[in-house]
Amino acid sequence: MFPVTTDEEFFKTLMNILDLSAKDNAYKFAFAKFLLEYCNSHNETETHVDFSTIAKYFLEYYWLQECKYKLRQAHQVSKKPEIIKIIQREFPKSYYPQSFQKIMEIEPEKIQRCIEKIKKKCFHNVTWRFQKIKYGRTNKEIRIFFDYKYARIIHKNKKFIDLDNGINLNPKAMSFFKRYNPALNKAVILEWTRFSEILNKDVPKLIPKIEGKLTKRIDLGKFKKALKKQKRCFYCNNKLSSAPRQTHVEHVIPFDFIAEDNIWNFVLACQGCNLMKQGSLPPKKFLGDLIKRNKICGGKIDGLKESLEILGAGWEKSINDNYVNAKSHGYAVLRSIP
Repeated sequence: MFPVTTDEEFFKTLMNILDLSAKDNAYKFAFAKFLLEYCNSHNETETHVDFSTIAKYFLEYYWLQECKYKLRQAHQVSKKPEIIKIIQREFPKSYYPQSFQKIMEIEPEKIQRCIEKIKKKCFHNVTWRFQKIKYGRTNKEIRIFFDYKYARIIHKNKKFIDLDNGINLNPKAMSFFKRYNPALNKAVILEWTRFSEILNKDVPKLIPKIEGKLTKRIDLGKFKKALKKQKRCFYCNNKLSSAPRQTHVEHVIPFDFIAEDNIWNFVLACQGCNLMKQGSLPPKKFLGDLIKRNKICGGKIDGLKESLEILGAGWEKSINDNYVNAKSHGYAVLRSIP
């Protein structure tokens, strides 16, 4: 039986968890987001949730953060959360451009192995700590959102959850999460971003990356027209083909890091170089070439001058910093192109 709880009490408790509770990683935010999304898409009779289902939600949240956006999850590499280790073991390449839905279609067996490992490794702590509320100097667990069972208790800070039993949601809490879903989701994302920005201060557009939203791409055709005087591939220096599909507008610093389409970061590349570089950083010499191009052509390429003005007077340093920051977050640097 769950205690009788008002909406105000539900809200205060959730805010206490998001804002005041101790956190070594972002699992509590992921758990809160799972509660919101599950409750919003299920009715109040579907109260039982197994940990495999929760693990799939977690994997979806962390997929883009790790495999596409390269967000830091810990101050030290040796202390990265277990879910990141699991993802990296199954998906060791430096870059995966696919959405979670697409990778499930392409690699269903790997995804299933991740889900099974996340279930076994990632919920023994966050499950019982999630509803541990801070009152002054003390912490007390109040199970108002969901209930669960222990498999065994070693001591007060080392407890093992019965993973085969799953969790049972409070129907009243489900109704609360559903009624106030948009506002509560914004609160979760905001607090998750505040937590993550300590480790990712140099990452542009952090909020949509935490939200797990793929940034909408725009038609790059207008940029191709603006760059049409560039007759050779920026990387291999071979003459560009007149066939439209053989010449590509290329982001020198990966779009997944920058999360914006700006002409200061655009060059034209042949299809071979574009495919080779996808999602990676070019050798450092090409960064110098990009800065040199922007200096020389600032007034000759439509929109380039305005694009640089947005970066500010120190635009050269800003471009260099973006390259360095992307590299520090794990974006691979190619040794050569082609």
